[in-house]
Amino acid sequence: MIDKAAALAVLAAPELAAWSGERRRQALHACADALAAAGDEVVAVAAEETGLTEARLRGELDRTTGQLRLLGDFVAAGRHRAARVSAGAAAGGVDVVAVAVPVGPVAVFAASNFPLAFGVAGGDTAAALAAGCPVVVKGHPAQPRTARLVAGLVAAALAGQGAPEGTFALVSGGVDASLELVRAAGIRAVGFTGSLAGGRALMDAAAARPDPIPVYAEMGSLNPVFVLPAAAGDPAWATAIAAAVTGSAGQLCTKPGLVVLPDSPAGRLLADRIAGEVAGADVGPRMLTERMAEAHAAWLAEAAELPGAVVDAGSGPVRPFAVRVPPETLGGALVEEHFGPAVVLTSAPVAGYPLLAAGLAGSLTATVVGAEADLDLARELVPLLAAVAGRIIWNGVPTGVAVCDAMHHGGPWPATSAPATTSVGTAAVSRFLRPVALQGVPDELVRAISPE
Repeated sequence: MIDKAAALAVLAAPELAAWSGERRRQALHACADALAAAGDEVVAVAAEETGLTEARLRGELDRTTGQLRLLGDFVAAGRHRAARVSAGAAAGGVDVVAVAVPVGPVAVFAASNFPLAFGVAGGDTAAALAAGCPVVVKGHPAQPRTARLVAGLVAAALAGQGAPEGTFALVSGGVDASLELVRAAGIRAVGFTGSLAGGRALMDAAAARPDPIPVYAEMGSLNPVFVLPAAAGDPAWATAIAAAVTGSAGQLCTKPGLVVLPDSPAGRLLADRIAGEVAGADVGPRMLTERMAEAHAAWLAEAAELPGAVVDAGSGPVRPFAVRVPPETLGGALVEEHFGPAVVLTSAPVAGYPLLAAGLAGSLTATVVGAEADLDLARELVPLLAAVAGRIIWNGVPTGVAVCDAMHHGGPWPATSAPATTSVGTAAVSRFLRPVALQGVPDELVRAISPE
């Protein structure tokens, strides 16, 4: 099934690449319209499979349809095309024109924690189709009904727009199927959101091909939060940070995993408040998968045994918790991503913030909570955080990623495999395009290669 889907995608690729930006816009809008029209059914099925709330899923559906439309509008306006012309620069005084062409069939792996926005019709699928690439998407094994429902809606919408057979296909299976898809001869790029182990396995498989292909993988992220002294006295930050830790049962890639607070009376009091609000949160009856729930429970047991650790844990089937540790013990599991409603808190001398920040691994985000009186300290801290994170948040929380032109949802390893690229926002389309320089090529042939 995977080989057939990839082969059909190869056959569809030339016709899809020849579509104008306006025709791609119409197809992506048709997909969005189909999902919106079936919204009640999509949300109901996704809720049954994931345990996520209806409100959360309706918001996610809106994001899914919104990004389909946004990326369609983006390519219809021609904003995806390289706009570089070097007049008379080549031998003989001829022009050199840079254009962007689709890379070809793309393998997309649906994520479990965003069954819609990063699922079968999520950002990677939308970006690949906007770029003019056929998509073979592997549904997440934990959400087979959601995958089939959404895939059916997308396939019908694309067919209604005259898309060639092979433009879009859904495949399923476990680890072996994932590796088979990456190894399929016709696949030219991979989009993945998931675990570090899963992303690394796909990267290794892609690199071992006779013709290695890029893997755009979003994997593990600590998302540190640094609270500066002048802001530490505001108790409202306890509520905001705890909500970011425990929302959606802590199953967001941008969930804060480490909060660094001043080693001062105000900082320690804020740490107490964050720990209390995390432990007291209602995070729902279950996590996305049993495996995730087991890993969360194992992390709670491990954290309770750490030297010098103080754990505040809640009750219920999924126990939210905060583990407080001295800064000198930070390292190992304490500065790794842990899926679920859990956070590490440490109270450190403010003078030690830069050293802590510089020692962290790559993350999708880094957050600084401060006031005007903290700007001198922030001036030293923020550049260090920019070296290890793809997005810096000032006086906010990292959860809730805006889908917009300027968004960069990426970061240094292990956050992603390609930190110069984003999986959210209009720049996501560029992952599935490659540049071609046309030297002295007549205009009518330029348009044949890069349709308007």
